[in-house]
Amino acid sequence: MRFMGEYIRGVVVKLHVTPEQEVMFKQNYGCTRKTHNELLNKYKAKYGDCNKIPTKNELNQFLNESKKELPYLKETESTSLQQARDDLHKAFKNSFKSKRHNPPKFHSKKKTRPSFRQTIRKDKRPVEKNTLTLRKHGEVTFSTSVEYLDLLNSPDTKFNNITVYYDGLNHYASFNIKTQPPEQLPLTEEHIGCDINSNKNGWLVTSEGQKEFFDVDHDNQMIKHINRLISKCRNMSRRWKKLQKRLQKWYNKRTNQLNDYIEKLTYNLVKKYDTIVFEENYSTIKILIGGEENMIFPLSRFIKRLKDKFQLYKPGADGVQFVKPHNTSRTCHHCGHINKELKVKKRNWKCPKCGKILDRDTNAAINILNRWFNGDGLIKYLN
Repeated sequence: MRFMGEYIRGVVVKLHVTPEQEVMFKQNYGCTRKTHNELLNKYKAKYGDCNKIPTKNELNQFLNESKKELPYLKETESTSLQQARDDLHKAFKNSFKSKRHNPPKFHSKKKTRPSFRQTIRKDKRPVEKNTLTLRKHGEVTFSTSVEYLDLLNSPDTKFNNITVYYDGLNHYASFNIKTQPPEQLPLTEEHIGCDINSNKNGWLVTSEGQKEFFDVDHDNQMIKHINRLISKCRNMSRRWKKLQKRLQKWYNKRTNQLNDYIEKLTYNLVKKYDTIVFEENYSTIKILIGGEENMIFPLSRFIKRLKDKFQLYKPGADGVQFVKPHNTSRTCHHCGHINKELKVKKRNWKCPKCGKILDRDTNAAINILNRWFNGDGLIKYLN
């Protein structure tokens, strides 16, 4: 996202908190969640389920009333409660603006990630070397890469806000910052078509025959194994708590692997190609390894990251494009013949007209790229 020659980005670091700060963080998490629920409850008590967006003044009045009714809210950091108020107001606006956004809901302890956000004063820098200064919580040391450490300590970096959250094992700080945009990548005049699959042939197959696999089968097997062990333990026993932490580690590892894989793959694709073409009907897909479900891959997030990286690194490129999906697998990219007898499970097939042996997914990716070129899929693009 660009902003007057700068762009906004996020940087996440791992915090190393003291036992006293651990207690204060958890109190702030709870108070932020309680504030959201109290404001939403007061709104429903006043307006019911009517279609009305509350004003910021109304929500601020609800917040002041909640502080009087619940004195312990005054003991926590004030701007984090104000941020919860602003987030609720934004959620109301989004729900009325688009049907894709659901109305605000009450936050539960089990389903809501513990977090709070603090604003930054313009005349103060919250980071000095590897130390973060938070209001009410004092100085907290953190660890991150050398690249991010230099970025956070750069005098050109401007801080918007800091979000502190807990993943079940560790506390993290996510910085929302403004900084200079990175150097743009040169245009390569290379284009590629991509076919999305839910089979063992690769979840993504390109018109150049490249096949992408993402395997977290070992992680899934460990998660299933630990869940079986937990089911045999007494609830809240010492062994149950130990296994819960172990389970959370594997969940976090799987999530981190997925995030890292998406970031690296999207960057490499954007660096190599100026145009990446997909079928229109993309959504989340189930990645299959050996015929068994491996995990649900967030394809929508993958496409979004591709678009973001094109906007950031190659704003002059065509970027992500879409074509109609009809008969991309059944059409021979050599002669244009449509094989209507082709079965879904058949991965390789011979064209009845020209006799060419085709890989189903690579052939579909080539047809996807051809359709972007001229809209009819008859252009000769040979791999």
